[in-house]
Amino acid sequence: MAVKKKGKLAGSKASSGPAAAKGVPYSAHQIWSAGLGAMSRAQAGGTRFFEDLVREGSRLQGGALDTAQRMLMQVFQDAQKTVNRRVDGVRGQATETWDNLEKIFQTRVQRALHQLGMPTAEEIAALSRKVDALARSVEKLAKAPAAPRKKAARKQVARKKKSTRPAARKKTRGRAKASAGT
Repeated sequence: MAVKKKGKLAGSKASSGPAAAKGVPYSAHQIWSAGLGAMSRAQAGGTRFFEDLVREGSRLQGGALDTAQRMLMQVFQDAQKTVNRRVDGVRGQATETWDNLEKIFQTRVQRALHQLGMPTAEEIAALSRKVDALARSVEKLAKAPAAPRKKAARKQVARKKKSTRPAARKKTRGRAKASAGT
């Protein structure tokens, strides 16, 4: 007994059913009907599908706009930082150059004044310190009691007068004796 194989390759006969009986035109008609059904479903759900697509597109556009704005702000801030660094560098160089010019000018003016006999700032400061010290000394002397100093000065003057008179007498006596002996 021979066993029949079942499956697609079991026989060379076309499969049985209504499509096989009617042939190719029937399958084309089924494809056409399926296409109309798909179109009908697309028309029914198309509005909803279209609205979903619009919402998704708007969301993507808003996200893209936000991303673009963030990127633009980042680029702007980076450019601003770069410009600020360069400006600070140039400002530093300008300040340094200005300071150098100022030093050169001061040195030349000081040299010219010194050649004219003008004292330098250090010499004036030293003189100011000496004047301040002298002023303090004068103030101390002015505050000291004046009466005892005058008496001491009078005694010294009196001593000088006494000591100078006898010497003068001796000199005159010596001259008198010398002139009398001649």
